Amino acid sequence: MKTITIDCTNIETPEQLHTAMAQELSFPEWYGHNLDAMYDCLTELEDAVELTLLNWHALEYRLGDYSGKLVYVFHCAHQDNPELQVTLRP
Repeated sequence: MKTITIDCTNIETPEQLHTAMAQELSFPEWYGHNLDAMYDCLTELEDAVELTLLNWHALEYRLGDYSGKLVYVFHCAHQDNPELQVTLRP
């Protein structure tokens, strides 16, 4: 299982989070930096991945409603790709 940790301490915007995830998860060049594209890429991961987002509460505060949409995408992606595990650490 591939383990990836993203520290959200310095992430201020959805764009910064999309960029960090694209880099860490080696998303394809066509990745559109939006929630639909994130879902597509997460469900197409071929290897088992354990993704941990550190300092989630700080990011959740900064992103507001967008953070709830992210949680939903992570949940749906896990449902369609059980090899994906996402942990949100305060």
